[in-house]
Amino acid sequence: MLKHRHFISYFSTTLMYLLMAGIYFYAQNNTFVAAQKTEEKVMRMVLSAFVPEVATPVEQVEQVEELEEPIVEEEPVVEEEPVIEEKPLVEPEIIKEPLPEKEPEVTEEIIPEPIVLKEIPKPIVKEVKKKPKPKKKTKKKKVKKKQQSQKASARRPNNSPAEKNQFLANIRDKINKHKSYPRIAKKRGMQGKIKVKFTILSSGKVGNISVSGPKVFHNSARNAVKSAFPVNAKNAPISLPKSIN
Repeated sequence: MLKHRHFISYFSTTLMYLLMAGIYFYAQNNTFVAAQKTEEKVMRMVLSAFVPEVATPVEQVEQVEELEEPIVEEEPVVEEEPVIEEKPLVEPEIIKEPLPEKEPEVTEEIIPEPIVLKEIPKPIVKEVKKKPKPKKKTKKKKVKKKQQSQKASARRPNNSPAEKNQFLANIRDKINKHKSYPRIAKKRGMQGKIKVKFTILSSGKVGNISVSGPKVFHNSARNAVKSAFPVNAKNAPISLPKSIN
């Protein structure tokens, strides 16, 4: 069915094209013949109606140029209205009071105060005198007491005030070297005093660190104290453990 339909459509289109081509050629031939016939008729008519024309003398007429006077149009006189000059409005000058100059902000460098170490005095314990017991004199006991006293004298540190102060000063210098100023405190411009309390142990290490003052500086103060230890406890001129304030 589809092939039959395609064949019919193809056949019909070819017929239409052929018809159109035939009509075109037929119209071309008819127009060409009609044009030849009309040309022949025109030629015959022209030959039969030809009459020689007699040349008539042409009279020369003097042309007089007429000069037209220019018409002058009178311009209407326009009376000018008197222009009233407006006086310019003078605005009153507004005198502005000078603004007070801002004082330049002075940023002060906040230097934390050095930590001062103070020795906490030990509580004075009153010795209770016991009644002496009757001594039994023996030679062996006397020898032992002499040896113990010699050892104790060798172990006792030289507790001169100069050496004691020098020992504490060295610890203070170490703490001050390891101090750091917190960034938050710098940004906010905070400052304050800090009190540090700690104990120098018999091993030369530090313990019982307590800090009082603004909380911003607590960590930096505690780290500074920790970094200053341990110290040489053998040659310490003070008896350890020792609480320092």
